[in-house]
Amino acid sequence: AEKSTGEITFGAGFSTADGPIADFGIRERNFLGHGQDLRTRAQVGGKRQQYDIGFTEPYFLDRELEAGFDLFKTTQNLQDNSSFDRESTGGSLRLGYNLSEHLKHQVRYTYAKSEITNVDADASLIIKQQEGLDTVSMVGHSFVYDVRDNKFNPTTGYYLRLNQDVAGLGGDNKFLRHELQGEYYVPLEKQWTFLTAGGAGTIAGLGQDVRINQRFFT
Repeated sequence: AEKSTGEITFGAGFSTADGPIADFGIRERNFLGHGQDLRTRAQVGGKRQQYDIGFTEPYFLDRELEAGFDLFKTTQNLQDNSSFDRESTGGSLRLGYNLSEHLKHQVRYTYAKSEITNVDADASLIIKQQEGLDTVSMVGHSFVYDVRDNKFNPTTGYYLRLNQDVAGLGGDNKFLRHELQGEYYVPLEKQWTFLTAGGAGTIAGLGQDVRINQRFFT
C-alpha cells in the first residue's frame, strides 16, 4: 500500500544556551513524483534563529548519485558570553554516493557571508577589530556510517558522521576544519526511545588566525 510521503513536524523545548526554542518543519520526499526530497525548517529560540531549505535529487543523471543544494540563514545573540551578535547566510551544493550498504561519501561546496554586529563597548580588542562582514568559500567532504533501523524515525542503532572542510578558494577566510558527530539510539518502551548525541571538532588557520565567527561555540 502507498504511504504518505509528506510530513509536518513541530517541537518545543528549552536550551541553556538559546533559551526557549520552537521548531517547525515541512518535508516532502516525493516532491516531483520521482523521489525528490524537499524540506524546510525553522528553529526559533530566545537567542538563536535558524532557517533552512534543502532539495535532493536521488538519481542525478539517472545514476545512483544524490545531488542537491541547501540554503540557510542563522542569527545568534552571543552578548552574554562573547559580547556580540552574529548573522550567517549562505548555501551549498552537494553530491553523494554509497560506498557500501551503510557507508556513504559526500562532497560539497559552500559559500556563506557572516557578519558580527552590536559589539559591546567592553568587548575585547580582537572582537572589535573583527566587527563587520566577511565571506567564506570552501570545499569539503563527509563520510557517513548509518546503522539505524530507520533514517526518519529511528529507535535503535547508531549514526556517525565525519566532516572535513578547507576554506580559501576566494573569500576572507582560510582554515582547515574537522568535525565528528554521533547519535546512539536505545529502545526503552513501545513509544519511548533513549537518544544520546555528541560531537567534537578542531579548526586551524591556514596562514592566518581563525576569525571569531568561524570558531566553535557551545
